[in-house]
Parts: sequence; structure tokens; C-alpha cells
Amino acid sequence: MFKLSNAPCSWGVEFLGAPNNPPWSTVVEEISQAGYAGMELGPLGYLPTDLKELKAKLGKEKIDIVAGTIFKHLHVAEEYDAIIEYTKECCKLLQAAGAKYMVVISHVTSPRTDQAGQKDTATRLSDDEWNHMMKTISDCAKICNEHGIKATLHAHTGTYLEYEDELDRAMEDLSADEVSLCIDTGHCTYAGMDPAAIIRRYGDRIAYMHMKDINGPVYDKVVAESIDFYEAIKQGVFCPLGEGKVDFDSVREALNDVKFDGWMTVEQDIDPLSDQSPLNFAIQSREYLNKLFG
Repeated sequence: MFKLSNAPCSWGVEFLGAPNNPPWSTVVEEISQAGYAGMELGPLGYLPTDLKELKAKLGKEKIDIVAGTIFKHLHVAEEYDAIIEYTKECCKLLQAAGAKYMVVISHVTSPRTDQAGQKDTATRLSDDEWNHMMKTISDCAKICNEHGIKATLHAHTGTYLEYEDELDRAMEDLSADEVSLCIDTGHCTYAGMDPAAIIRRYGDRIAYMHMKDINGPVYDKVVAESIDFYEAIKQGVFCPLGEGKVDFDSVREALNDVKFDGWMTVEQDIDPLSDQSPLNFAIQSREYLNKLFG
């Protein structure tokens, strides 16, 4: 059994204060209208931090807050203190809202953003930078655990924790008691991983899922031309579930094999200036998952 949620990034919300972000109330209403039971916070501060206001809207739309996100330059020592403070602030809101998960992601950064999907030639962190990133993740996870929030590590395109060898190294370096996994089917595929194989390998650590699909022809183009990750989004590298190159039949079988029964959050990052309809995409993806899982 599982529950379906969606996220503000499916409406083009990537960064707090971006001038083209849609109103938060519209996103909440459309997630509900599309038939989802929950949503992620998005960037801290996009949804109201006033809990009374937030709960009133969520209650009206019958939506639960499922997870928050730490999307920071985890390898940069100078940003450590700010990351820790952000984690505390986000955990307080998640705890009060009844959410259970924190998605921990190394921020998209140069030069890796232009090396997305290029595992054999991508720039790698030094051992010192890697070890600092592991310490930062571990310390953030401890704060999450203190608030009853489960920290879930997410390998992400265009970051220093993207490829299979990096994910495996992180899983070895990080305590299973502190850090669980959020597997993203789209980002796994973008990085050249088989998401079904990763699900089976780490089934006992997977607490949370992101369901995302990749437009095959656009993917081939942006990787071949070393196109920046955010430009790839503008070019439509992500698509509604079932229309792309992710093998969701094998993902379903793997999730069944490991007896996954948590939340699945659908994501389809888009350009908010495009003429695409996030609501229609969200409905289409939900209907696909309902058919896929029966």
C-alpha cells in the first residue's frame, strides 16, 4: 500500500522568491484537484510558515504535508552553519505539520550541472570535500531524528552526489540508523542507473519515493551537448509518468519485492513560463500510477 503526493517543483517552483513562482494557494488547490493526498513543502518559506494559516488551507483541500527538503551545497564548509540552522527551522515546521520525511539533496552546482548524465568524465569531490559532505548529512540527519523526521538521501542530477558509485559510497559512509533513502526514478535514470536495481539493492533503507520520468530524445540531446540541468528542464527533459524512458513496470516489480508501503511523490519539474499545464500533467501521472499498481 502507498499514498500519492506531489510537489511544488511540478508547478515550476524551484527557488524561494523566484519572480515566476505561482501563488502557493494555487499549487495546493491544484494538487488537491489532481487527486493527490499530500504534498511537499517546496523551498522553506514558499508555503506559509504560519501554521494556523497553513493548516487551514491544507484542511480545506484535504492535503497532508509529507516532506521537506534540504537542497544545499553540502560539501561547502563555509555553508555548514547556515545549513544546520535551515535544517532546524524546516524540522520545526515539518514536526508541527505532522510530516515524516526530509529529503536531503546536494545542491545543483557548477561544473556538475553541465556534466549531468556524464558519469565517466564528471568532476568529482576531493576526499576532504566528500568527508565534509558526509558529516553535514549526518549532522542534519541527527537534527531530523530529534524532531521525529526521517532523513532520506536523494541522489540528484547535476550535483556531487548523482552517480551510482557516489550513492554506493554514501550508503557505506552514512549510518543506516540515521539516514534512509529517497529513490527518484527519473534522477536515477538520468545518471545512468537502473532504478529497479537500486531499489532491490537498498530495499531495507528506502523510506520514501520520488516518481519521475525522462523524455528520451530530449535526454539524449542534453547529455550529448552538455546542457545545463535547468536548461534541460526548460527543454522538457521531464515528462508525465509513462511517456518517457523510465521502465516503470520493473520499478513496480522491485517495489513489490521489497514490500514498499510508504509515500510516493510525483515530480515533473517544468519551466513556469511555459504554456504547459501542471494540473493536467499531475492528473495524467496520477492516473498512470493508479493503473500501474492496480
